[in-house]
Amino acid sequence: MNKAKQKILYYLENTYCRLMPSKIAGVGVFAIRNIPANAELFRGQIDDDWLEFHTEELKKLDKEILTMIDDFFVIEKDGTVFIPRTGLNGLDMSFYVNNSKKPNAKVIDEGFTFFSARKIRKGEEITVSYATYDWKYK
Repeated sequence: MNKAKQKILYYLENTYCRLMPSKIAGVGVFAIRNIPANAELFRGQIDDDWLEFHTEELKKLDKEILTMIDDFFVIEKDGTVFIPRTGLNGLDMSFYVNNSKKPNAKVIDEGFTFFSARKIRKGEEITVSYATYDWKYK
């Protein structure tokens, strides 16, 4: 078996989560099996190119798109926001983790890589404290 297939099998064997309807907010990320503490849950678009915009550059966009930008990306106090080259079309599982004051997951690298903060039971929604990477929640 070639290395590319081995890598995919590794990722499949270490899949812990899926998207499902959430009671917290629309769509959430849920454990499909029991997850040990400190397990890497998934990675977001860390390898994608992210470009810096100022909200002034985006003001002519449709109102619903602006709402999604605010929902899915961090708009800094100075009005800047980093958006991946794929825009909203490349959203992965990391964008659907909901906020909690008692999270069961933690992030490193400003919200790209997620780890379990404790044991998580199958069926439990994965949550994180947005305050760890978004000033609006501090």
